[in-house]
Amino acid sequence: MSTLPPIAETISQGGRTGSVETAQEGFNLHFKAPSAENSQGLTPEHLFGAAWAACFNGAVKYIAKESGHADDGITVTAHVQLHPEGPQPFSVELLVSIPGLDEHKAEHVVAKAHAMCAYSKATKGNVSVKITLD
Repeated sequence: MSTLPPIAETISQGGRTGSVETAQEGFNLHFKAPSAENSQGLTPEHLFGAAWAACFNGAVKYIAKESGHADDGITVTAHVQLHPEGPQPFSVELLVSIPGLDEHKAEHVVAKAHAMCAYSKATKGNVSVKITLD
């Protein structure tokens, strides 16, 4: 058992077809297995992508603002693909849109954000990552 106090406590029941909720009020999600009507369902990979996209977006906004650029309208979309049999369990593509920045400056901001983002650091060498400017 960890001696560190939890910053974010999440409780899971039922695995990939169960649910997750936070110990604090406000978040409760039920996973749905893929079906004929919904080929993808709602999976833990959605949460992984959401968390990484939010973290990366925060890093991009921070670096953009620190560099003297507006941070309004910045978006990050994560596409997550599961590879259970491969050496890397996931591949992720992050599509980043930074309105008002030319490509060279945007590439600089994204590179610094990638070095700063906790999810980018945690997955380095374990997840295939492609970052694309949108």
